[in-house]
Amino acid sequence: MPADRLDISDSFTWEEDLPRPQWDLIRTWVEPQVEPDDRAAAWTDIARQWLEKLGGALGRDFRIDESDHFLLLAAHPELPPGALLPLAERCRKTLLTALPGVTAFRVPGKQVVVGLATPELYYTYLSVYYPEGHHGGSAGVHVREGYRHIALHLGQGVPESTLAHELTHASLAHLTLPQWVEEGLAQMFEHDMTGRAQLLVDAEMAREHKRYWKKHGMDAFWRGEGFTRADKAQRLSYQLAEILLRLLCTDHRPRWFGLDKEPQRQFLAFLREADDSDCGESAAREHLRRGLSDVAGQFLGPGDWSPGL
Repeated sequence: MPADRLDISDSFTWEEDLPRPQWDLIRTWVEPQVEPDDRAAAWTDIARQWLEKLGGALGRDFRIDESDHFLLLAAHPELPPGALLPLAERCRKTLLTALPGVTAFRVPGKQVVVGLATPELYYTYLSVYYPEGHHGGSAGVHVREGYRHIALHLGQGVPESTLAHELTHASLAHLTLPQWVEEGLAQMFEHDMTGRAQLLVDAEMAREHKRYWKKHGMDAFWRGEGFTRADKAQRLSYQLAEILLRLLCTDHRPRWFGLDKEPQRQFLAFLREADDSDCGESAAREHLRRGLSDVAGQFLGPGDWSPGL
């Protein structure tokens, strides 16, 4: 180990037989000892030490792969070398250019991705980040505690699609977006980037949504609870979020052969300022010139679809 390397080997706790870095403690070491220009490299080295420790605890087949902006820990041969990192780099570049002034990857070092092949490993790894109780299943999570990173369940779904989805969350984590906005963008980007499992909206789907939300109200959707429920609300919340964001994107494309960019500027301003404290209502009224009830009504039809603020 180089003499000037910050050794974090003594800064782990162990929960569920896995090493958990004490990030607050590590941060107090880095800031006074490392010059600002050197901190990204120092944090990347710290992230490697963490993944080396974690990989050793998960099993001997786990290995770290690296690219310009990413560190990936996964078991081999479950995940062939190079299977995800090129996609991760393409997703990062596209996200930064598609939503200028909105997306950013604010991690101290390289973006970390942890790939776990079995549900036992995946949910054990995530257990410290969730309160006890019954939660809906997932194929990936963007963890926002400590060193922000992505955990993938490689045995569920399509890892490439899940990675694109979670990288969208990573690029928006510095904002205070309502979950319906963030999930809508993540669903859109996942489907458009990978070309897989495109959402097909037909008359029956529209009727199902209108019946469900009219009966149950929209609060669970606007406030985000619907996205983690272990019932029908989870599927419908994800679908509706993507539908509404696609409609907003279509409504706010540049006009007059791309010369009039004011609608796009309004949409980007909405994304920058939408806040989960009011489900995005104030930003929608200011920048989209309509409230959330009207945003939902474009798909659901007439009705009072407002959040219960």
